[in-house]
Amino acid sequence: MSFNRNIPLVIAAGVGVMSGFYIWEPMFKKYQRESKGTWQYEVVQQTRAEEMNRQAEAAVANANVAAAASTSTSTPGSASPVVPSVPAKGAPAPVDTNVPVAPSSAEIKSA
Repeated sequence: MSFNRNIPLVIAAGVGVMSGFYIWEPMFKKYQRESKGTWQYEVVQQTRAEEMNRQAEAAVANANVAAAASTSTSTPGSASPVVPSVPAKGAPAPVDTNVPVAPSSAEIKSA
């Protein structure tokens, strides 16, 4: 007798689970494509490196446009602007030495 009472509950649970898959799966697939698997550390590093390269290329392109605009309007004999170079793929990014660094715990204890 009690089995007959639980049949509607089992059917409702099954319908709920199946509709959940049907509703949420497209959103999870879209997130997976857009995030490029950012839950994996290697993918995060690669994505960040690609983004940094795109930003560097955009900065160089903007600098070249600005240099071309300034040279077309500058007087003869004036100095041309310096265009930054982009590091090769896989090369380490230059370190900014003007950024202050917090002291380590050993330095704090010795002071």
